[in-house]
Amino acid sequence: MKKRIRDGYVDGSDAGMEASLQVGFKQGYLEGAAMTAPVGRLKGMLSALYFWYQTKHPENPIPPSVTELLHRVSQYEDTIIDGTNKALEKPTPNVSSVSETMEELDLEQSVSGCCEEGCNDMECCKEAKKNDLNVTNTQENLSSGSSESLSCLLQECIELFSEFGLPQELIHHMEELKPM
Repeated sequence: MKKRIRDGYVDGSDAGMEASLQVGFKQGYLEGAAMTAPVGRLKGMLSALYFWYQTKHPENPIPPSVTELLHRVSQYEDTIIDGTNKALEKPTPNVSSVSETMEELDLEQSVSGCCEEGCNDMECCKEAKKNDLNVTNTQENLSSGSSESLSCLLQECIELFSEFGLPQELIHHMEELKPM
């Protein structure tokens, strides 16, 4: 009977681990695809413009605006990938380390005597508020910075495609890449 219980526990643990890995994989894939797909499509359209211009006007050099914009989009793509890799380098905390950290925070708070509203140490409260603001600002910069850059690059590409007199269908297709 004990062997059956132990085997059931092991099977359940394995199944739970497999299910959580699958959920994590799906979430990571969706987030990664949402960040990189629009940039990849934009880079593909610019590359197509580059080669289109090269075949349509072989006697003229490719305009620097095209090569410069293609280079900037490639750099932006590299920045996204580097950011994703850096995020993966940070180890995910496990339950025991989180609970230890929570216990440490609770002990430090009771030792310092800081209870927010009735705190006598103003430096303590100022530092806590400053840290909260820094975390909020950092999160906002990470989420808004990438979409603003993508929007700028898209707008420049749309202007470039219009400048070359390319069909409106291409421009509309490019506008679909704009972040919401």
